[in-house]
Amino acid sequence: MKQAEHAPAVQRHVIAMKPVTSPGYAIGLLLGVVIVSTSCSTPPPGGSPPLRAAIHADCAPWDGSAFTVSIPVGSGGSIDISIWQAPDLLRPMTFSFPDPTGRTGTAVYRTAAGDNQMLRGTVSFVRVETGRPVEGSFVLAADRGMKFRGQFEATWGNTATMCG
Repeated sequence: MKQAEHAPAVQRHVIAMKPVTSPGYAIGLLLGVVIVSTSCSTPPPGGSPPLRAAIHADCAPWDGSAFTVSIPVGSGGSIDISIWQAPDLLRPMTFSFPDPTGRTGTAVYRTAAGDNQMLRGTVSFVRVETGRPVEGSFVLAADRGMKFRGQFEATWGNTATMCG
């Protein structure tokens, strides 16, 4: 006898696959796609797109080189951040306000009515170069309880400033 004759018969089972068309499956699949696409297109931390701001050359109180970023906020108000050093920050930098040495700069909230409130907190710059867009972020607060947090992209103005 041949060995194959003694082997048990092999049975083949074919499972027919039917497309799943239940409404629950379709809704679940759609929900999954929406969740994945939403999480992939979520803006960076800080939530909203960067605020459009202006940057211009300025002078420090001792007539040294400086720059000021003006960020419009609210109805007619602005945050003005003055950094009392040359606008050539080629690496990320963060500045804290108020500065105990009095050599860094100022952060001020200016209302539409002309009132000024000193701000405390931090301002970070990715890079600052004259003539190139400047990106940064801020977390600032006024003594009266107002809080400001966001990102900005500043464009250079055409004003020339002579210090000294």
